[in-house]
Amino acid sequence: MRNSFNTAGFSEVVHEIRNDPAEAAFLYSAEACSSPYRGLSAKIGPALFGTVKSARRFSVELRDAALRDGTDTPGADGPLPMHLALTGVASCALTTLVGGGSAQSVVFESADMDIAWDGGAVASRIDVGGVPDDDTVAELVGQVERFSPNYTTLTRPVPVVLRYGPDAAPVNAGTAEGAPAAGRPAACRVRWISGTQLASMPLDQQPADELRVDAPKQLTGVDWGPNPQEYLLMGLAADVASHLGRLARELTGRAVTWRVTVRGKEDVGGLLQADPSAVVQLQDMECAVSDAAGLSGAEREKVVAAAWAASEVRYLIEAAPAVRLTSHRVESCPA
Repeated sequence: MRNSFNTAGFSEVVHEIRNDPAEAAFLYSAEACSSPYRGLSAKIGPALFGTVKSARRFSVELRDAALRDGTDTPGADGPLPMHLALTGVASCALTTLVGGGSAQSVVFESADMDIAWDGGAVASRIDVGGVPDDDTVAELVGQVERFSPNYTTLTRPVPVVLRYGPDAAPVNAGTAEGAPAAGRPAACRVRWISGTQLASMPLDQQPADELRVDAPKQLTGVDWGPNPQEYLLMGLAADVASHLGRLARELTGRAVTWRVTVRGKEDVGGLLQADPSAVVQLQDMECAVSDAAGLSGAEREKVVAAAWAASEVRYLIEAAPAVRLTSHRVESCPA
């Protein structure tokens, strides 16, 4: 077991997938709530890891710019929705990097990733310590670009179906080309700790609590925190919910509660290279917006369409904006 990374456990998962392809389908869900009084929060929902159901419980209070002036809420000093999404991307990239290196007998001293969204593009940098040469770093970063599910979700457009409720028909939101007009920069530093455990710190706000990241037990983790895919889904749900709260006030003059559910599928056969034909990026993504009490059907449609167009996390996933990834090998300290 190198880098506390359970390569034998991953080999067992690969064996199970090859015996039964249904074991490769990991289905995730996340929910977010925007309340004019309680603020913005997100949590993971039930998941299906192959044929095993999971009901893990993790939640986070977020900062919500859509609240009334002077409202004191639990998430006033929390991360933004974009921080959750960036955490999901960077932690998935580092997990892919350390996992790939561990399979090649590489021993890491450190692995960190800075990732930033400037309102129109993503810039990121991986710093790796303990790796003997630059060619090995380049090879491992190349694996991230090809096999990290969340990173490839940024570089290959992934459509997200919008619905008014989980069982409703898809809605044509008619989003415009280009990044949303009202952007808010965000940045995170994600550091690998051990095995599949990582921690993320927003770089553009102080003070800030670290966000814990871990794989589920079905992927050799210990459930220390949500996994990278769940962070990305929570970021999308919270971003849409936040815009819904803000735009309902602006367009209708009403402050109402919104609930948003996001679902997505990961074929872990792509991440683990168990199936050459597997799709690596996330699939079957959909976002369901619940009814908002006090709004007419026409008002709801107007607010939802505007919030969907304004969501920067939605744009990240659907539009595959410019993404820049660089790397740097950190010299080992003398013994």
